[in-house]
Amino acid sequence: MEFWEALADYAVEQKACRSRLRGPSNSGWTRLDYEDRSLYLPGKSGASVSVTAEDSRWLDLRYAVSDLVATFPGTEEAVNRYGPDTGPFSGEAYPTIYERRKTAFDGAIVLVDQDVLREKILLEYKTAKSTKGYAIDGNAHERLSFQILQYLEVATRYSACSFAIIVNGAFTKYRNKYHVSFRVQADRLRVFRWFDMEYLATVSEYSRLVDGLCGWLFAGRARKEV
Repeated sequence: MEFWEALADYAVEQKACRSRLRGPSNSGWTRLDYEDRSLYLPGKSGASVSVTAEDSRWLDLRYAVSDLVATFPGTEEAVNRYGPDTGPFSGEAYPTIYERRKTAFDGAIVLVDQDVLREKILLEYKTAKSTKGYAIDGNAHERLSFQILQYLEVATRYSACSFAIIVNGAFTKYRNKYHVSFRVQADRLRVFRWFDMEYLATVSEYSRLVDGLCGWLFAGRARKEV
């Protein structure tokens, strides 16, 4: 959170107007306004002012599996193709296996220009350590592969939606399979025209994200080079 607060403080120094808002599920947000553009960043919880209904849809971080399945391949199609032959979730009962289940992301950044959504950036934070000072501990980060696939489904709900994985320096300091594998996955998945993933592990990569956001907010430039 300190990272986003520092970015917001810098933007205010550059004459952006800051508002603290309460989003869906009481999530905290900071909105930075400059001319006709608004940049929403993860913010501190506890704000008293709620976002508008339209903004709430843009700022959603939790997605019901039933809604995603209804969009593709469709609930009936899922029952016919995926449902087990036997057991408590067979046949028409299949949708109850994922009833009230949700996919949640750690955060998001939202870019709005003249009240039109220009981009939503879903965020996942990953930290690691190395007890022995040689290789990253454990396999907990393999869950991220599932989140990448879920991002593919969620992204279809927006006119432009990308995915940013923000990790700590351990991923480039110690031996591990994740730094290269996540990038390989990203290259493979670019066959989907809407797929757009960033992997941020170093100071220069963090700086590139900040520069892109500030360039868009204050000058209306494209956030990333084509």
